[in-house]
Amino acid sequence: MNLKNTVSKIVPPSIAYCGLYCPKCYKMKVAAAAEKLLDELQAAQAKGAQFLKEFPQIEADLKKLVASKCKKFCRQGGGKSATCPIKLCCNQHQVAGCWQCPELKSCLKLKPQFLLNCQKINCLGLKKYIQQYE
Repeated sequence: MNLKNTVSKIVPPSIAYCGLYCPKCYKMKVAAAAEKLLDELQAAQAKGAQFLKEFPQIEADLKKLVASKCKKFCRQGGGKSATCPIKLCCNQHQVAGCWQCPELKSCLKLKPQFLLNCQKINCLGLKKYIQQYE
């Protein structure tokens, strides 16, 4: 069995190579909030509210924020997975994610918040790490 098949059975797609829990990424949260606000504004407009007519740029901006959401998680080819230096490094080191890398503590590619994610995964394990967000 190759590494990719083994990893997909161990690491859920919602966990990025850097240890980020994708559904809690700021892009996902902002896009969801923008979508909710857009729905509310459109529902109010359907009932006669004039807010979107008075501020037409808001609707366009909210639609841009909604569109900024990753369509797929990086393990599924979404985000910037083709050029992500973290993903490329993990593949080169043949690890499922940075938390498995022997060079984790000295890594210069990983931002501090992602280092913290990886430390949490190592401490809690993947299952409990994910459960803290659900």
